[in-house]
Amino acid sequence: MKKLFERMENFRESTKTKKALHLTMVTINGVVHNAQWNDIQNEVNADDLFRQ
Repeated sequence: MKKLFERMENFRESTKTKKALHLTMVTINGVVHNAQWNDIQNEVNADDLFRQ
């Protein structure tokens, strides 16, 4: 998770954006709900992508 937050901060600095950044995980099987799961704002899985 630390690396993801570093990437978000690098993006924020390089684009000089003042807008909110949201950590969103796009996965096939979903995200394991462990201690770091609370740091993820949004989750998109295969069911969401292929819902009709």
